[in-house]
Amino acid sequence: MNLSVDVFADARADLVFNMGAPYTRLEPGHVESIRHSNVDAQRVHPITIKQRGEVIVAGVRFKTAGLGAFVASVHRFTNRVVPLATVFGRDIVAFERTIREKIGDAKAQGALLDDYFASRLDATDSKKELWALKSKIEAAHGLVRIDELCDEAGISIRQVDRLFREHLGIRPKTFARIARFQNAIGLLKKDPGCTMADVAVRCGYYDQSHFVHDFRRFAGAAPKDKRGYFPASAPSDFSPNVVQFLQDSPPK
Repeated sequence: MNLSVDVFADARADLVFNMGAPYTRLEPGHVESIRHSNVDAQRVHPITIKQRGEVIVAGVRFKTAGLGAFVASVHRFTNRVVPLATVFGRDIVAFERTIREKIGDAKAQGALLDDYFASRLDATDSKKELWALKSKIEAAHGLVRIDELCDEAGISIRQVDRLFREHLGIRPKTFARIARFQNAIGLLKKDPGCTMADVAVRCGYYDQSHFVHDFRRFAGAAPKDKRGYFPASAPSDFSPNVVQFLQDSPPK
C-alpha cells in the first residue's frame, strides 16, 4: 500500500509510533527517510508524508498547544522531528513496546494512550493562561490584535511571547496567521466555488495577493491548486488535513 499525507501548517504536534515500513518526510528544502517512532513537533511550514509498503502506525495528533500540556519549553522542538525519549523521557520506550503488543487492536491502543497522557497532564497556571489566549485567537480565526489581547488579559506583550514560546513553541503573531490560514481552508471546503478574492476578504487579508502569499507559505501551493482538494467528509476541526490511501498507484 502507498500512503500519501499532506499536512499543512497547523501549529500542532504529532506523536508517531511507526511500526511498519520507513516513510519519507518532505518539507521545503529537505527530504528525510524515517524508520523510527518520533515526535513531529509543531510546524510553521507544510510537510508531505509518503509511505510505501506495510503501513502500521499509531499515535496522537495533539491539539494546538497540546504537547505543551505534558512537556516544558516546547520551543526546543519547533519544526523538528525528535526521538520519543528526548521529549517524554525513557519511560516512553517501555510504553512503545506495550503499544506494539496491541498491533491490530486500535481500541486497546487508544485506551493505553489515554491512560498514559491522562497520568502525565500538568495543567499549571501559566499553561492555562496560554490555553485561554490561544483559544481566543482561534475563535477569532486569527483576526485579533495581539496588543489588544494583552491589554484584555492584563499582561505585557513580552509575557505573552514567553507563554507562547514556552507552551506552544510558536510566536502569537505567527499563530494568528496560521489560524487565519486554517479558516481560509475551511471556507474553501465549505464553498469550493468561491473566488479567491472573496476568501481573502472574508478571512481578513489585505488583498488577494496577500492571501495567496500566506497560503503558499503554509500549504506549499497556491490556493487555486487546492480547489476541490477538501472533500465534504474532511474533518471540520482546526486542522482539516486529508489522508489519501493510494492502493492502486504505480510503484515509484
